[in-house]
Amino acid sequence: MRWRIILVALLPILLPSATAYAQQNTIRGKVRATSGTTLNNAVVELRMGGGGLLGQTVTRNDGDFSFNGLVSAEYEISVMLAGYEPAVQFTRFTNSPRDGVREDIFVEVVIKAKPGPALGAPGVNFAQDVPQAARAAYEKAMSRLQEGKSDEGIALLREATGIFNDYFDAHFALGTELLRRDRDEEALEALEQARRINERESAVYHVFGLAMMKQKKFAVAEYAFREATRLNRSSASSHFYRGVVLVELVTRSEDERQRKLDMEEAEKELNLAWELSDKRMTAVYLQRARVHERRGDKEAAARDLENYLKAEPDAKNAPAIREVITRLRAPRQ
Repeated sequence: MRWRIILVALLPILLPSATAYAQQNTIRGKVRATSGTTLNNAVVELRMGGGGLLGQTVTRNDGDFSFNGLVSAEYEISVMLAGYEPAVQFTRFTNSPRDGVREDIFVEVVIKAKPGPALGAPGVNFAQDVPQAARAAYEKAMSRLQEGKSDEGIALLREATGIFNDYFDAHFALGTELLRRDRDEEALEALEQARRINERESAVYHVFGLAMMKQKKFAVAEYAFREATRLNRSSASSHFYRGVVLVELVTRSEDERQRKLDMEEAEKELNLAWELSDKRMTAVYLQRARVHERRGDKEAAARDLENYLKAEPDAKNAPAIREVITRLRAPRQ
């Protein structure tokens, strides 16, 4: 019973959150290839400390992107583009929320072309003969999304897919934007169309996995992230989220043998995400604490939570985490 109480206390702290944060700072950035060429039409996602999706945009105007209205914290920026390896970069605001001073950060993300025949940028060099009218609608849509005009962007993306139903980048962009707007069923339809057109693109499986996580369909999410990591072994984000959903499956399984296997796989995936992120994805500490807790290793769980607090001293959930550490180390009665 005591372990169940500790687990209940851990869950709201350790689960990724999709809550949006407000109110002052800005991240501006640019996406480039290793050759130095700027890349448009890359999908850029923003998360706080490995948590849920806070925002998503598409690069325009020489690879530019931006996110506004951000509180002081560490953020994870992930970039996905067909024909290139997904990349993850971290940045942190150093100003205090009490200062009342706005801070702007500039981030440059460099992504590497996949080995073999390159697919190129969706809608640019992707091997599709896209009608000009469909391309024009897509480009307008990306501009509207960049301006924050989501409804107009969605309408234009639907226009592009109506003109050319096999337009991969339009279906993919439509699916990711609909998911951001909590229109999940429509999002899944668009993502399935994108997968049908190009089933070798890891980013489609990654975003589908996020949708399944959001709906708490963890078994399906695990499959999606497993496919994403199979297609792109260097994606720290996909490995991390596969680890997260495996931990969720452990908490729901009654098969002891399967729980053990899933815990081992979850730990492996989380450790791999840690290494691939150059040991900067601090949310790994939180998820590893869940693995240790399920195994009954309270001290290892407490150490991982302490390591998280050392890396994130200003974390909003720090008081709750310290309370859990105290409970984990409390002598048995």
